[in-house]
Amino acid sequence: MNGCRLFTAASLLLLATFLTACQKSAPAPQEEEPGITAETEIIPEPDAGSEKQQLNVAISVDIAPYVMKNATTGIEVDIATRALPDYKLNFIQMPYAKLQSAVAEDQADLALGVQKFKDVEGIFYSDNFIDFTNAAITKKSAGLKIENVAALADHKVLTWQDAYLELGPEFEKLFSPDAPQRKNYIEVADQGQQVKQFWEDKAAVIVIDKAIFNAISQATGHKLDEVEYHAIFPDTTYFKANFEEPSVRDAFNTGLKKLCQSGEYAKLLKQYNIDLPGTICDQK
Repeated sequence: MNGCRLFTAASLLLLATFLTACQKSAPAPQEEEPGITAETEIIPEPDAGSEKQQLNVAISVDIAPYVMKNATTGIEVDIATRALPDYKLNFIQMPYAKLQSAVAEDQADLALGVQKFKDVEGIFYSDNFIDFTNAAITKKSAGLKIENVAALADHKVLTWQDAYLELGPEFEKLFSPDAPQRKNYIEVADQGQQVKQFWEDKAAVIVIDKAIFNAISQATGHKLDEVEYHAIFPDTTYFKANFEEPSVRDAFNTGLKKLCQSGEYAKLLKQYNIDLPGTICDQK
């Protein structure tokens, strides 16, 4: 009987040793992180380098239909956004007069709606990206005859900042800072205010892009059949964008060409009710 007990005790001791060895060799269960189970799909972190580069874009104050709702919409906003799809655009609004120097003064990476009067070192200009159809507009009730630029000399003229530089040599000579007729010439930074002043004045002449005038006038309850449009300026005034980096300028030009080729540029003009005798897409 004692032999049987010894054999049983030895067997139990051997079994215990075997089980202990198995427990040591088995991998310890790993603690699961909160919210993660064995079935959870782990998605890798996005590559920071894949984020779009941000560009600060100088753009005018709201001027319907070109810039609207604090530069969140408008044809200029849409053209720039679609021409530069690989960049994140941060629009910074400023008066028209400041747009021309915004890039040179490090206030922006690019500026929309500028003109190239001369070469400036370190500033790179795009192709034309938007065009305006300017006219002299009067009230029919005023009975004014405006058949040419010279006819503006004896009238109060409301226009935008630096317009005398952009409407041809005859207009510049008539209203340059030292010209006698400058006393009749008023530049208004906010074109909404420019249109407002026109409607409040019985006999003023407003010189402005037709699409801007029409949009602001209709939005403020005025009737367009009360005015006359005098086509005394060149058919269109073209505006460009200027850039700090030539590579971004090149990308912008390429984007413009794609918008023209796809017909998207023409669709934007129609969307914003802008009727032009010709567009940048017609240029070769």
